Amino acid sequence: MSIARLAVRSTSEAWRANQPFFLTVIGYVLLAFIAAAHWNIVINLKIYNKNFLFFGATVTLILLTVVLIRLTIQRPEQPLRAMKDLMLANNLPDRIAAGLPVALVVPLFFSMFTSIKGGVSRIQPFYADTSLVAIDRAIHGGVDAWRFFHPMLGFGPVTFSLNVLYNLWFAEVFIVLFCVAFSARNGRLRSQFLVAFVLTWVLIGNVLAAAFASVGPAFFMPFYGDGTFSPLMDYLQSINLTYPVSALATQNYLLVDAGFDGPRLGSGISAFPSLHVAVATLNAIYLWRFGRLLRWASIAFLAAIQLGSVHLAWHYAVDGYASMLVTPIIWAIAGWLSNAQPGLRIDMKDRRVEIN
Repeated sequence: MSIARLAVRSTSEAWRANQPFFLTVIGYVLLAFIAAAHWNIVINLKIYNKNFLFFGATVTLILLTVVLIRLTIQRPEQPLRAMKDLMLANNLPDRIAAGLPVALVVPLFFSMFTSIKGGVSRIQPFYADTSLVAIDRAIHGGVDAWRFFHPMLGFGPVTFSLNVLYNLWFAEVFIVLFCVAFSARNGRLRSQFLVAFVLTWVLIGNVLAAAFASVGPAFFMPFYGDGTFSPLMDYLQSINLTYPVSALATQNYLLVDAGFDGPRLGSGISAFPSLHVAVATLNAIYLWRFGRLLRWASIAFLAAIQLGSVHLAWHYAVDGYASMLVTPIIWAIAGWLSNAQPGLRIDMKDRRVEIN
């Protein structure tokens, strides 16, 4: 097979493998541009380019280092031939052909998402916090959720640990995402996760965030002039003197950023529903089928994110509860969309190249 024919074949098969994902992203981007034009939201599609370039280069360097260490230990007579065999044994060409297009689209998607999230208050001014507080109290025996959990969580080491786990959410998100994107097995499950990933961010992080525009406990005082959650913020500030609570610095960054026009890295304030809990739920649904360790580790991580979101003043508890209810519905919708495409698979074998 010539190089030109191989390139056409690989492009065609990569499109088929990722078609539901691409169509979902394209549909979102088009609707987002329409929404941005209607509500005068500033769009910046380059917010995450450098970050993902750095991430990709780091992952590539790590993989090359692992391969070189393995070859150094084995000391094959033909290192290049051994490297090629190792790549083929792990289906690396298939993984790259299927996963690289996804990796290239992801920064654009997140840049669009952040742009729209930053403009939520233009779509709908923040209004829902008082209702969410009332719902939280009704669920938790008449008290705020943070007070309900505080006897269990209100200790410096516990607060510090939850803060660390909350920050590790970003690592879990991208490790699972890229492991799935570069997977060469079970094309339907892979497609279902990728579509569900996009829909989770869009529906929960943009659509519902705008419909139920809210800021969360950390920003209750600055936005509403109400000191309901001041005791929680005072507790976090006091713990921060001994155990670093980086959530406070991030919240301050978001509050300052809210005064500027246009999206920036990680910008945008919204509480209901919790995107952190939603994505952790999605990952738990996906990892449930991969053995006890990943299954229960993902459930434990989800519980930590839910508790941390309340304890660190990011969210009302109902924000996370709603996400845990909505995300399985999104998963089911994504499965239907993926199953609607017949013959979805990743099958890129027989890559013999003849140079004419």
